Amino acid sequence: MPPGTVPPDPAAVAVVLAGGRSLRYGADKVAVLLDPCLSTLPAGWAVVCVGPSRPTVRPVAWTRESPAYGG
Repeated sequence: MPPGTVPPDPAAVAVVLAGGRSLRYGADKVAVLLDPCLSTLPAGWAVVCVGPSRPTVRPVAWTRESPAYGG
């Protein structure tokens, strides 16, 4: 395994918060930043995204907070 590579860990789960309204950003920041963020995570990790479901570069599980945008 190359130096700096993180080995797959079947017990690791990444939670990505992707449900904000982007009011201060001025654009849909999830559309701009989600896929680059997901691309940095090790392939062996499960990923759960919190927010409205959308297509992504890798398989993820989606969930929503209740109420939506409740933080």
